[in-house]
Amino acid sequence: MSTSEENKALVRRYYEEAFNQERTGLLDELIAENVVNHDPLSDETLTAEEARGFEGFRRHVEVAHEAFPDATVTIEELIAEGDTVAVRFVFEGTHEGRFGGIEPTGNRVSGTNMGFFRVEDGKIVERWLESDNLELLEQLGVAGPVAQ
Repeated sequence: MSTSEENKALVRRYYEEAFNQERTGLLDELIAENVVNHDPLSDETLTAEEARGFEGFRRHVEVAHEAFPDATVTIEELIAEGDTVAVRFVFEGTHEGRFGGIEPTGNRVSGTNMGFFRVEDGKIVERWLESDNLELLEQLGVAGPVAQ
């Protein structure tokens, strides 16, 4: 398997095993301790600095599943070049717990997200995530649709 293929397999494991199966114990194998997270999931239990590191990855999985207990990620596309992996994925779940200050709505959400991961020595060392947060807020019923 080429380095690019190994890197794609690593990112796939993060989403399919650590995230979807809530196996946070796997993160030690997948994520570098000094990882840089450019889009941390904010929550009230972490400082901004903590959210950007290894702890931020662990809390990302936990917080997502606390708010959306049936949360899943479906990878639509993985592309790798050198030490970088690009991923397009769909996040789906039912809002049954507090999320970003929003009380549970019971609404089902689904949205496409994009991410870039940088890999060194078989571990994720850097991550960027882009999400359509307005779409999420609309699906949760806390924001109205944007005029077309």
